[in-house]
Amino acid sequence: MKDEGLMGFAEAWPDWIATSARWACLVVVLSVCPRPMLAADKIAAIDLCADQAVVALVDHADIAGLSRWAIDPNLSPVAEQARTLPTLKASAETVLMSGAKTVVADAYGDFKTIALLQRLGVTVFRMPAADNFPDVMSSLEKIAQDLDETARGEALRADLQARLDHLAADRPATRPLAAYYRPDGGTAGSGTAVDAAFAAAGYRNLAGELGERGWGKLDLETLVMHPPEVVVTSFFNNHLWSLHNGFAQHPVFQTILRQARLVGVPARLWSCGGWPLVAAAETLAAARDPAPQGATP
Repeated sequence: MKDEGLMGFAEAWPDWIATSARWACLVVVLSVCPRPMLAADKIAAIDLCADQAVVALVDHADIAGLSRWAIDPNLSPVAEQARTLPTLKASAETVLMSGAKTVVADAYGDFKTIALLQRLGVTVFRMPAADNFPDVMSSLEKIAQDLDETARGEALRADLQARLDHLAADRPATRPLAAYYRPDGGTAGSGTAVDAAFAAAGYRNLAGELGERGWGKLDLETLVMHPPEVVVTSFFNNHLWSLHNGFAQHPVFQTILRQARLVGVPARLWSCGGWPLVAAAETLAAARDPAPQGATP
Protein backbone atom coordinates (compact mmCIF):
# COMPACT_ATOMS: atom_id res chain seq x y z
CA MET A 1 0.00 0.00 0.00
CA LYS A 2 1.30 3.44 -0.91
CA ASP A 3 2.01 5.91 1.85
CA GLU A 4 -0.90 8.40 1.46
CA GLY A 5 0.92 11.03 3.51
CA LEU A 6 3.95 10.83 1.27
CA MET A 7 1.78 10.92 -1.84
CA GLY A 8 -0.07 14.01 -0.58
CA PHE A 9 3.24 15.74 0.14
CA ALA A 10 4.47 14.90 -3.36
CA GLU A 11 1.32 16.31 -4.95
CA ALA A 12 1.59 19.53 -2.95
CA TRP A 13 5.32 19.92 -3.65
CA PRO A 14 4.97 22.11 -6.81
CA ASP A 15 2.60 24.53 -5.06
CA TRP A 16 4.94 24.73 -2.07
CA ILE A 17 7.86 25.53 -4.33
CA ALA A 18 5.90 28.27 -6.15
CA THR A 19 4.78 29.86 -2.88
CA SER A 20 8.28 29.74 -1.44
CA ALA A 21 9.67 31.33 -4.60
CA ARG A 22 7.23 34.24 -4.38
CA TRP A 23 8.16 34.89 -0.75
CA ALA A 24 11.85 34.65 -1.65
CA CYS A 25 11.39 37.32 -4.32
CA LEU A 26 9.81 39.64 -1.79
CA VAL A 27 12.62 39.05 0.68
CA VAL A 28 15.09 39.97 -2.07
CA VAL A 29 13.15 43.14 -2.75
CA LEU A 30 13.30 44.11 0.90
CA SER A 31 16.89 43.13 1.72
CA VAL A 32 19.12 42.78 -1.33
CA CYS A 33 17.44 45.55 -3.38
CA PRO A 34 16.26 48.24 -0.97
CA ARG A 35 13.31 50.31 -2.18
CA PRO A 36 14.40 53.51 -3.95
CA MET A 37 13.59 56.56 -1.83
CA LEU A 38 13.94 60.29 -2.11
CA ALA A 39 14.05 62.67 0.86
CA ALA A 40 10.40 62.05 1.70
CA ASP A 41 8.57 58.75 1.93
CA LYS A 42 6.69 57.94 -1.24
CA ILE A 43 2.91 57.45 -1.35
CA ALA A 44 1.03 55.23 -3.79
CA ALA A 45 -2.64 54.74 -4.65
CA ILE A 46 -3.77 51.33 -5.84
CA ASP A 47 -7.47 51.90 -6.53
CA LEU A 48 -9.55 54.33 -8.57
CA CYS A 49 -11.11 56.13 -5.60
CA ALA A 50 -7.75 56.36 -3.85
CA ASP A 51 -6.18 57.98 -6.94
CA GLN A 52 -8.32 61.11 -6.71
CA ALA A 53 -7.52 61.65 -3.03
CA VAL A 54 -3.77 61.20 -3.45
CA VAL A 55 -3.59 63.49 -6.50
CA ALA A 56 -5.58 66.19 -4.69
CA LEU A 57 -3.73 66.05 -1.37
CA VAL A 58 -0.14 64.97 -2.02
CA ASP A 59 2.75 66.78 -3.74
CA HIS A 60 3.18 65.04 -7.06
CA ALA A 61 6.90 64.64 -6.42
CA ASP A 62 5.97 62.43 -3.46
CA ILE A 63 3.64 60.14 -5.42
CA ALA A 64 5.23 56.78 -6.21
CA GLY A 65 2.38 55.76 -8.49
CA LEU A 66 -1.35 55.52 -9.09
CA SER A 67 -3.64 52.70 -10.16
CA ARG A 68 -3.83 51.67 -13.81
CA TRP A 69 -7.29 53.24 -13.94
CA ALA A 70 -5.96 56.69 -13.08
CA ILE A 71 -5.19 57.63 -16.69
CA ASP A 72 -8.54 56.47 -18.11
CA PRO A 73 -10.42 59.71 -18.94
CA ASN A 74 -13.76 57.88 -18.93
CA LEU A 75 -13.39 56.70 -15.33
CA SER A 76 -10.82 58.89 -13.64
CA PRO A 77 -11.46 62.52 -12.65
CA VAL A 78 -7.69 63.01 -12.33
CA ALA A 79 -6.71 61.52 -15.69
CA GLU A 80 -5.11 64.75 -16.90
CA GLN A 81 -2.88 65.09 -13.83
CA ALA A 82 -2.13 61.37 -13.81
CA ARG A 83 -0.59 61.47 -17.30
CA THR A 84 2.70 62.69 -15.80
CA LEU A 85 2.71 60.18 -12.93
CA PRO A 86 3.66 56.49 -12.87
CA THR A 87 0.94 53.85 -12.84
CA LEU A 88 1.29 50.62 -10.90
CA LYS A 89 -0.09 47.13 -11.14
CA ALA A 90 -2.10 46.22 -8.05
CA SER A 91 0.50 43.84 -6.70
CA ALA A 92 2.66 43.93 -3.58
CA GLU A 93 5.84 43.47 -5.62
CA THR A 94 5.12 46.45 -7.88
CA VAL A 95 4.23 48.70 -4.96
CA LEU A 96 7.39 47.75 -3.08
CA MET A 97 9.60 48.37 -6.09
CA SER A 98 8.01 51.81 -6.55
CA GLY A 99 9.54 52.99 -3.29
CA ALA A 100 6.19 53.57 -1.60
CA LYS A 101 6.11 53.27 2.17
CA THR A 102 2.50 54.43 2.37
CA VAL A 103 -0.39 53.14 0.28
CA VAL A 104 -3.94 54.44 -0.06
CA ALA A 105 -6.56 51.88 -1.04
CA ASP A 106 -10.32 51.85 -1.48
CA ALA A 107 -12.59 50.53 1.24
CA TYR A 108 -13.28 47.42 -0.84
CA GLY A 109 -9.85 46.99 -2.44
CA ASP A 110 -7.80 43.81 -2.83
CA PHE A 111 -7.62 42.50 0.72
CA LYS A 112 -4.88 39.96 -0.04
CA THR A 113 -2.54 42.55 -1.55
CA ILE A 114 -3.22 44.98 1.29
CA ALA A 115 -2.61 42.32 3.95
CA LEU A 116 0.68 41.35 2.31
CA LEU A 117 1.84 44.97 2.09
CA GLN A 118 1.06 45.50 5.76
CA ARG A 119 2.91 42.32 6.67
CA LEU A 120 5.95 43.67 4.81
CA GLY A 121 5.92 46.96 6.73
CA VAL A 122 4.00 49.22 4.36
CA THR A 123 1.50 51.60 5.97
CA VAL A 124 -1.92 51.21 4.33
CA PHE A 125 -4.78 53.69 4.69
CA ARG A 126 -8.26 52.71 3.51
CA MET A 127 -10.57 55.26 1.91
CA PRO A 128 -13.91 55.08 3.74
CA ALA A 129 -16.85 54.48 1.39
CA ALA A 130 -18.93 57.61 0.74
CA ASP A 131 -22.40 57.55 -0.80
CA ASN A 132 -23.58 60.96 0.40
CA PHE A 133 -22.03 64.37 0.90
CA PRO A 134 -21.56 64.20 4.69
CA ASP A 135 -19.64 60.94 4.17
CA VAL A 136 -17.66 62.51 1.32
CA MET A 137 -16.55 65.27 3.69
CA SER A 138 -15.80 62.81 6.49
CA SER A 139 -13.80 60.52 4.18
CA LEU A 140 -11.81 63.49 2.85
CA GLU A 141 -11.05 64.70 6.36
CA LYS A 142 -9.89 61.25 7.49
CA ILE A 143 -7.58 60.56 4.55
CA ALA A 144 -6.11 64.07 4.80
CA GLN A 145 -5.30 63.44 8.46
CA ASP A 146 -3.88 59.99 7.66
CA LEU A 147 -1.58 61.52 5.03
CA ASP A 148 -0.64 64.46 7.28
CA GLU A 149 -2.16 66.85 4.76
CA THR A 150 -4.76 68.45 7.03
CA ALA A 151 -4.39 71.96 5.60
CA ARG A 152 -4.95 70.81 2.02
CA GLY A 153 -7.85 68.66 3.15
CA GLU A 154 -9.49 71.59 4.91
CA ALA A 155 -9.02 73.85 1.89
CA LEU A 156 -10.60 71.28 -0.44
CA ARG A 157 -13.41 70.65 2.01
CA ALA A 158 -14.15 74.39 2.28
CA ASP A 159 -14.30 74.69 -1.50
CA LEU A 160 -16.65 71.70 -1.76
CA GLN A 161 -18.91 73.06 0.97
CA ALA A 162 -19.13 76.46 -0.71
CA ARG A 163 -20.17 74.78 -3.96
CA LEU A 164 -22.78 72.67 -2.15
CA ASP A 165 -24.12 75.78 -0.43
CA HIS A 166 -24.46 77.47 -3.83
CA LEU A 167 -26.39 74.47 -5.18
CA ALA A 168 -28.68 74.53 -2.14
CA ALA A 169 -29.43 78.22 -2.60
CA ASP A 170 -30.30 77.63 -6.25
CA ARG A 171 -32.51 74.57 -5.63
CA PRO A 172 -35.99 74.98 -7.20
CA ALA A 173 -39.23 74.72 -5.28
CA THR A 174 -40.54 72.22 -7.83
CA ARG A 175 -38.00 69.54 -8.60
CA PRO A 176 -38.08 67.61 -11.91
CA LEU A 177 -38.49 63.83 -11.77
CA ALA A 178 -35.39 62.09 -13.14
CA ALA A 179 -34.43 58.51 -13.92
CA TYR A 180 -30.79 57.40 -13.96
CA TYR A 181 -29.64 54.69 -16.36
CA ARG A 182 -26.52 52.83 -17.41
CA PRO A 183 -26.46 51.05 -20.81
CA ASP A 184 -27.42 47.70 -19.24
CA GLY A 185 -30.56 49.12 -17.62
CA GLY A 186 -28.92 49.55 -14.25
CA THR A 187 -30.19 52.39 -12.09
CA ALA A 188 -29.55 53.95 -8.68
CA GLY A 189 -32.05 54.10 -5.86
CA SER A 190 -31.87 55.80 -2.49
CA GLY A 191 -28.66 55.52 -0.52
CA THR A 192 -26.40 55.85 -3.56
CA ALA A 193 -24.00 58.55 -4.68
CA VAL A 194 -26.24 59.22 -7.69
CA ASP A 195 -29.23 59.78 -5.41
CA ALA A 196 -27.17 62.23 -3.32
CA ALA A 197 -26.14 64.16 -6.44
CA PHE A 198 -29.77 64.27 -7.63
CA ALA A 199 -30.91 65.74 -4.32
CA ALA A 200 -28.13 68.33 -4.24
CA ALA A 201 -28.89 69.38 -7.81
CA GLY A 202 -32.62 69.76 -7.21
CA TYR A 203 -34.01 66.57 -8.79
CA ARG A 204 -36.35 63.84 -7.59
CA ASN A 205 -35.01 60.34 -8.09
CA LEU A 206 -37.61 58.09 -9.75
CA ALA A 207 -36.02 54.85 -8.53
CA GLY A 208 -35.84 56.16 -4.97
CA GLU A 209 -39.45 57.33 -5.02
CA LEU A 210 -40.52 53.86 -6.22
CA GLY A 211 -38.85 52.30 -3.20
CA GLU A 212 -35.64 51.10 -4.85
CA ARG A 213 -32.61 51.17 -2.57
CA GLY A 214 -29.03 50.85 -3.69
CA TRP A 215 -27.95 49.77 -7.16
CA GLY A 216 -30.50 47.82 -9.13
CA LYS A 217 -32.74 47.76 -12.20
CA LEU A 218 -35.67 49.87 -13.34
CA ASP A 219 -37.49 47.85 -16.00
CA LEU A 220 -39.15 49.32 -19.07
CA GLU A 221 -42.67 48.55 -17.88
CA THR A 222 -42.09 50.59 -14.74
CA LEU A 223 -40.52 53.38 -16.77
CA VAL A 224 -43.53 53.54 -19.09
CA MET A 225 -45.92 53.62 -16.12
CA HIS A 226 -43.90 56.39 -14.43
CA PRO A 227 -42.43 58.53 -17.23
CA PRO A 228 -39.68 60.85 -15.99
CA GLU A 229 -39.19 64.41 -17.08
CA VAL A 230 -35.44 63.87 -17.32
CA VAL A 231 -33.33 60.80 -18.14
CA VAL A 232 -29.78 60.95 -16.78
CA THR A 233 -27.24 58.63 -18.39
CA SER A 234 -23.67 57.60 -17.66
CA PHE A 235 -21.13 55.05 -18.95
CA PHE A 236 -22.73 55.04 -22.42
CA ASN A 237 -19.37 55.85 -24.02
CA ASN A 238 -17.43 53.30 -22.00
CA HIS A 239 -16.12 50.30 -23.96
CA LEU A 240 -16.55 48.10 -20.88
CA TRP A 241 -20.33 48.35 -21.35
CA SER A 242 -20.29 47.68 -25.11
CA LEU A 243 -21.49 44.09 -24.66
CA HIS A 244 -24.22 45.05 -22.21
CA ASN A 245 -26.11 47.79 -24.02
CA GLY A 246 -29.12 45.76 -25.18
CA PHE A 247 -31.39 47.71 -22.83
CA ALA A 248 -30.19 51.05 -24.18
CA GLN A 249 -30.99 49.96 -27.75
CA HIS A 250 -34.52 48.81 -26.95
CA PRO A 251 -37.10 50.75 -29.05
CA VAL A 252 -39.22 51.59 -25.99
CA PHE A 253 -36.25 53.07 -24.17
CA GLN A 254 -35.25 55.01 -27.28
CA THR A 255 -38.79 56.44 -27.47
CA ILE A 256 -38.63 57.54 -23.82
CA LEU A 257 -35.28 59.18 -24.48
CA ARG A 258 -36.84 61.21 -27.27
CA GLN A 259 -39.75 62.28 -25.08
CA ALA A 260 -37.77 63.20 -21.96
CA ARG A 261 -34.98 65.71 -21.52
CA LEU A 262 -31.67 63.87 -21.77
CA VAL A 263 -28.74 64.76 -19.49
CA GLY A 264 -25.41 62.98 -19.74
CA VAL A 265 -23.13 63.01 -16.73
CA PRO A 266 -19.50 61.92 -17.31
CA ALA A 267 -18.97 58.63 -15.52
CA ARG A 268 -15.71 59.86 -14.03
CA LEU A 269 -17.62 62.32 -11.81
CA TRP A 270 -19.35 59.58 -9.84
CA SER A 271 -17.43 56.41 -10.60
CA CYS A 272 -16.40 56.87 -6.96
CA GLY A 273 -18.38 58.53 -4.21
CA GLY A 274 -15.64 61.07 -3.53
CA TRP A 275 -15.19 64.82 -3.91
CA PRO A 276 -15.87 64.83 -7.73
CA LEU A 277 -19.47 63.99 -6.83
CA VAL A 278 -19.96 67.73 -6.28
CA ALA A 279 -19.07 68.31 -9.94
CA ALA A 280 -21.66 65.68 -10.93
CA ALA A 281 -24.30 67.61 -8.97
CA GLU A 282 -23.20 70.87 -10.64
CA THR A 283 -23.49 69.24 -14.08
CA LEU A 284 -27.03 68.13 -13.24
CA ALA A 285 -27.99 71.54 -11.85
CA ALA A 286 -26.72 73.32 -14.96
CA ALA A 287 -28.96 71.12 -17.15
CA ARG A 288 -31.96 71.18 -14.83
CA ASP A 289 -33.91 74.14 -16.21
CA PRO A 290 -34.64 74.11 -19.95
CA ALA A 291 -33.72 77.25 -21.87
CA PRO A 292 -36.61 79.66 -22.44
CA GLN A 293 -38.35 79.48 -25.81
CA GLY A 294 -36.26 81.22 -28.44
CA ALA A 295 -33.21 81.59 -26.18
CA THR A 296 -29.78 80.94 -27.60
CA PRO A 297 -28.36 77.67 -26.18
